[in-house]
Amino acid sequence: MVKAARTVTQQSLVDNVLQLISLPEIYLRLQQAIDDPYHTREQVAAIVAYDPSLSLRVLRIANSSYYSFPREIETVAAAVSVIGELDLRNLVLATSVIGSMNELNYEGFDIDEFWLHSLGCGIYARQIAHSVGGFNPETLFLAGILHDLGILVLYQQDAELADAVARQIAENHQLRDQAERELLGFDHAEVGALLIESWGLSAELRELTLCHHQYQLAQQNKRAAQMLALANLLAPAEDPAQDSDPRLTTLIELLGLSPETMAELVEISEQQTAAVKNIILG
Repeated sequence: MVKAARTVTQQSLVDNVLQLISLPEIYLRLQQAIDDPYHTREQVAAIVAYDPSLSLRVLRIANSSYYSFPREIETVAAAVSVIGELDLRNLVLATSVIGSMNELNYEGFDIDEFWLHSLGCGIYARQIAHSVGGFNPETLFLAGILHDLGILVLYQQDAELADAVARQIAENHQLRDQAERELLGFDHAEVGALLIESWGLSAELRELTLCHHQYQLAQQNKRAAQMLALANLLAPAEDPAQDSDPRLTTLIELLGLSPETMAELVEISEQQTAAVKNIILG
């Protein structure tokens, strides 16, 4: 079984998913509008408002502790004004990708737990960016949501592979990415980065996805890769070994985060995750 798994390539896995899932149409329309130098804020709001469920989700998030605005946001147009077009686009992409990827079949895979970790990672990454500075917090939020898409690409296509990796983790006390590299010669981070590149998303997102376990590999976004790697270790996870990952202490030191700052960002991140998980995850 493992020998057969070695014949799988990152490209073949991604190609199979691309036949089933593409970027959500509403995101593509939103991106096209924002790219037009003559667009108006009203046009952007109208695209989001075209999807009632998405509009409601955006408004609920805008009025949650995730943003903590001092007054209630009552319309999508107002949300565009206070959130900003690019951050709204990231929010739409994050929530839309979750809906699209959930259409695939994940037999024997806890998709709810997967998205809870991804959401937590995004919120932790955003809060770490606020604490450390130097990178757009909302971009890191999106990177956190998307960082593990390679897991979905890998395991929705090969249940036997998922079982082999699980055994490798249990028997050899390895982390998931280490087990994958030993069995396959690559890991889910590489697969996810290739999917993001194939979708035509930014080079920033591609590199952050690629390096969320091996942050030392980052070339253009080293500091942001460290932030995402730390968020990935702090977010709720099914793998208890992640809590004792030696990279945790190293990343906290690299980012210069004091115990007081860590305690504060953990508290805020947990509160925000609890506040928006039902909104974003449904």
